[in-house]
Amino acid sequence: MNDNPYQHINPEPLLEAMGGDAAACRHMFGTFAKSAPATFGRLEQAITADDAQQVKREAHSLKSMTALVGAGPLTEQLKAIEQLSKAEPPQSAQPQLAELKQLFTAVAAEVSHYVEHAGVVH
Repeated sequence: MNDNPYQHINPEPLLEAMGGDAAACRHMFGTFAKSAPATFGRLEQAITADDAQQVKREAHSLKSMTALVGAGPLTEQLKAIEQLSKAEPPQSAQPQLAELKQLFTAVAAEVSHYVEHAGVVH
């Protein structure tokens, strides 16, 4: 049985890696909540401008952050976008932007919920 109440993130691997330290895990998720939106904003601008170098940089950076919070599908999409930017010639990620934005918004909302409610008995 899966005890994970979230659809887009999975805090358990990070929590286990931190020896069950919920406060430390919550802090890491808080760091994501503070820094990921700005990184996503830069990625969105780079995709819109078809700036392959910037897309590669921002997708790579955001991919590391989303992996940390257990956002598997978003991490995989970012990996695919990073690969598009590395292609010769670079391929536009504009067709994926709407879905990417929707997924990022869902992940960010769940991360914020986790930060606010982790360790709170319901």
